[in-house]
Amino acid sequence: MDKNELNEEEMRLWHTWKGSFHRIFGRVIKDMSERTGLSEGDYGILDRLALFGNGSLRQQELADSMDWDKSRLSHHLTRMEKRGLVMRKSLDTDRGVLVIITSAGQSALDDARPVAAAAIRKHFLDQLTDLDVESIMKLAERTKARPAE
Repeated sequence: MDKNELNEEEMRLWHTWKGSFHRIFGRVIKDMSERTGLSEGDYGILDRLALFGNGSLRQQELADSMDWDKSRLSHHLTRMEKRGLVMRKSLDTDRGVLVIITSAGQSALDDARPVAAAAIRKHFLDQLTDLDVESIMKLAERTKARPAE
């Protein structure tokens, strides 16, 4: 078989894997946004500010950690600033911008974390056996370790 083509079974596996991920992810985001009012992007930004930056990160570092381009992040941060979740501060030392989680943003994140955890557990973790977890972790580590070509 030509390595540049997928057979029917390989295509079915790919579509099943991709569809399953999207369904699970969509259910988690739906539960979280309905219960907290935070979007996926809101939660991702607040979570990264708290985890990676101890409450603040340079805007470019935040964009890189989310795999977002600068424009997308900037527009999203503008909406979050209007809601009082974050603030931006120009850095005096260079042209960089620091993104800072506000107390309202930290409170929203604190309220959202258990909701997100419950949704992840309900829609994903509770469906897995110990063997499933082991297999998924092995696959994730193997694909993460493989260099991009």
